Amino acid sequence: MKCKCPSSYSAPAYVWALFSVVSACMCPFGLYFSNWIEKETNGTISSASSFRLCLMQSSRISSNCESYYSFNEMYSIEWKAVTLLIGIGACFLMLVALTSLFGLFVRYLFNKVVAVLTIIFQLLGVTLVVTGVVLFPAGFAVPQVRSDKLCGSAADKYNIGACNIGWAYIVVIVGAFIALVASCLSCSTLCWRKRDRNANSYIT
Repeated sequence: MKCKCPSSYSAPAYVWALFSVVSACMCPFGLYFSNWIEKETNGTISSASSFRLCLMQSSRISSNCESYYSFNEMYSIEWKAVTLLIGIGACFLMLVALTSLFGLFVRYLFNKVVAVLTIIFQLLGVTLVVTGVVLFPAGFAVPQVRSDKLCGSAADKYNIGACNIGWAYIVVIVGAFIALVASCLSCSTLCWRKRDRNANSYIT
C-alpha cells in the first residue's frame, strides 16, 4: 500500500541521513575532550588533545583542564592546524546533518543544486577531519607532551612514547569513518533525487 510521506527519501537515503547525523555528533564531541592521548600513573590520568591539556585527573572524562587564552598559545603549529581542520570540518558535517534532517520533513528538498552542495560539503568536511586526525601525531614533539607528567622524553613526531591512544581520539576517527561512508552513500542517494521525483515514488 502506497502512502504519501513528507520525505522522498529512499531506504539508502535514510541510512545516509542517520550516518550524517551520527558523524556530525561524534567529531565535535571527540574534539572537545582532551583524551586524545593518555597516560595513567598511580590511579590518575593525564591527557592531551590539540588544544587541551589535563594533568593528574581522577577520571578518564577530563573536564577541569588547562586552557589557552589565545590561539597563539597552542603548543605547536601542527596542533593549531589540527584544531582548525577538525573544527571547520565538523561545522561542514553538522551543516549536512541539519540538511539531511530537513529532508525528512520537506518533500523533494534535494533539487540539483542542494544535492550537489550537500555532496561537496560532506566530502570537504570528511577531508578536513581526516587530515586533522592524520596530522595530530606530528605535534607529539612539543615539550608539554615530552614531559615526565605525560608521554616522556621518548615521545616525538608520530611516536607516542609512554602514552596510549585515548578514547576521544578514537571517537573522532570513528566519526570520520562514518562520515566517509555517508559521503559515499550521498553520491548514490542524492544524485538520483531527480529520477525519483520523475517516477513520483512513495515510501511503501
